[in-house]
Amino acid sequence: MSLFHRQILPAHPTPKDITSRRWLYIPYDRLTDLTGPLAQQPAAQTGIVIIESAAKSNRRPYHKKKLVLLIANMRHFALEQAARGVSVLFHFSPHDPGTALLEAQRQHNLPTLTTTQPAERELRIDLERAIAQGLQLNLLPDTTWLSTTEDFTEVFGPYKTGRSYVMDRFYRRMRQQTGILMESAKPIGGNYSYDAENRKPYKGQPPIPTPPTFPPDPITQEVIALVDRDYPSHFGSTTNFNLPTTQHDCDAMWAFALQHLLPHFGPYEDAMRDDHLQLFHSKTSAIINLGRLLPATLIQQVEQAATAGKIPLPSAEGFIRQLLGWREFMRHLHQQTDGYRLLEPTTKPGAPRLDSETWETPDLEGATPNALNANLPLPAAYWGTPSGLHCIDTVVAQVIDEGWTHHIPRLMVLSNLATLCGFSPRQLTDWFWFSFIDAYDWVVETNVLGMATYADGGLTATKPYVSGAAYINKMSNYCPHCQYDPKRSTGPGSCPFTALYWTFLERNQPTLGNNFRLQMPYTTLRKKSPQDLVQLRTRAEEAITHLQSLPFPKPSVV
Repeated sequence: MSLFHRQILPAHPTPKDITSRRWLYIPYDRLTDLTGPLAQQPAAQTGIVIIESAAKSNRRPYHKKKLVLLIANMRHFALEQAARGVSVLFHFSPHDPGTALLEAQRQHNLPTLTTTQPAERELRIDLERAIAQGLQLNLLPDTTWLSTTEDFTEVFGPYKTGRSYVMDRFYRRMRQQTGILMESAKPIGGNYSYDAENRKPYKGQPPIPTPPTFPPDPITQEVIALVDRDYPSHFGSTTNFNLPTTQHDCDAMWAFALQHLLPHFGPYEDAMRDDHLQLFHSKTSAIINLGRLLPATLIQQVEQAATAGKIPLPSAEGFIRQLLGWREFMRHLHQQTDGYRLLEPTTKPGAPRLDSETWETPDLEGATPNALNANLPLPAAYWGTPSGLHCIDTVVAQVIDEGWTHHIPRLMVLSNLATLCGFSPRQLTDWFWFSFIDAYDWVVETNVLGMATYADGGLTATKPYVSGAAYINKMSNYCPHCQYDPKRSTGPGSCPFTALYWTFLERNQPTLGNNFRLQMPYTTLRKKSPQDLVQLRTRAEEAITHLQSLPFPKPSVV
C-alpha cells in the first residue's frame, strides 16, 4: 500500500458518514475550500469525492509535469481536507471522471452529490453523459470566477456569429462593477489600461530575484514515480519537478511573487530573455487554474499593495487586467461559442488532428475554425528537434523542460511562427493543450484559435498578432545568439521571420487587405518591387521547407 493510501485511509467514509454527511464532488481543477459548497458548511458535516481518472490522464499526452502537478495537488488537497475533519472518498478509476463518479456513487451508495458547474467543457460533457446514465448530481454556480454569464451578455448581448468581441469593453465594465482600482467611478490614475507603458525590453536591471522552489515531498515523489511508470511516452519529463503541491507551498509561491516580482512586473511583462526565462512573471497560472489560488484574493492583495505604494500602478493594473479582464473574457467566449463550435460554418477545415507519431490521439474532436486557411502540419521543431532558430529552440526547450513559458513567447514566438508559416491552428492548439501545465480547454482554445492564430477570423482580436524579426530583436536577447541576422530579410544568413511576415500578408491579402489595423504594412508591401517580392517568397519557402523536413523525435526520447 502506498504512503498516500495509508494516510488517506482513516478519512474513508463509514456507513454513518455516508448517510449523515452532505456529499460533494470536487473536480480536479477546483481544489479550494475558501469558496463554493465546501466553504459553506462545517467539516464534520461534509464528505467529498475526488476522482483520480487514468482516462483523463491518457486523453492527451499531457506534459508529465502537468500530470504530477495535477495529481499531487489532488492528493494533498484530499489530505488537507481529511485533516480538517472532512470525510474523503478518493476514488481511483481507469474510466473518465463522469463514469468514475457514477461508479463511486453506486459502489458506496452515496446520496445525491453536489458540485459546481465545471470549468472545462470536457468535464461538463463527461458529467452530462454520466447523469444520463443515472448519476445523481446537483450543479451550483462556480464562485471561483469573478463574473457571471449575465455580466458578459449585458456587455455584448447573446452570442452572434460573425461579430467581434473586444476584451476592453468587458474589462471596463468589470472594473466599474467591482470598484477595483477605481475612485469616484473613475479609474485610479486616469486610465483603465497601462499596457502602452508595459513594453520595455529587459537590459539586466533591476536584478531578478530567484524564485523559491518546492522540492517534492514523499507524497509527490510517489506521484512522480506513478507518472514515469504509467505515462512514459507523454510529453516532457518529471526531472527536477519543483512546483507547489500543498496549499502552504502554493501560498508561499504567491507571497514571493507579490513581494518580489510584481513590483517590476509591468514594464517587463512583454520582454523575453534566454538567460532569465521567467523574468518577473509570477508563474502562478497553473495553480490558479487548479483553484489553489483564488483570483479574487490575488486581485485584492495586488490592489492593496498598489494603494500602499509597494507596487507601481502600471504593474498592478497589468496583472489585474489578466485576471479580471482577459481570463474571464476568454472563458465566457469559450462557453458562449460551445468551444468555438458555433463559429461561422464557412470557415475552412484545417489539417487533420495530430496523429500518433506526434503523440495526439486521433479520436478527439475539437472546433477547427481556420479563417486563414492554414493547413500545413505542425513541424518537429515543436517537439524539440533543433530548427536553427534560436528563439524557437529556446522557447520549445523551456516548454519541454517546464511545461511553461510566459505569454509573449507563447504569442510572438511559438504562435507567430505557426501563423506566418500557415501551420494548422488546430494542431497548434492541441500542442499547447498537452504541452502546458496551465492549459485547459476554456483557456487554450480561445487563446490559440483566437488571439494567437486569428483562426476565428477576428472574434477575439482586431488583427493577427504577427511580426517579423524586428519585434523579436527589440524585445529579447535571442537574436544576438542566433545564426540568422534579424536585420536581413533575404539571402544567406537572413532571419526568415521577416520574409515569412511579408509573404503572410501577401498570401492573406484577400482576407486581411481591408483590415484597418494593417493598412500601414499593406502600404509598405505594395511599394516593394517585383524582385524584392520574389526574393521574400523564396526565403519564406526555404524556411517552411526546412521546418517541414525536420525529423520527429520518438516520444520516449523527450
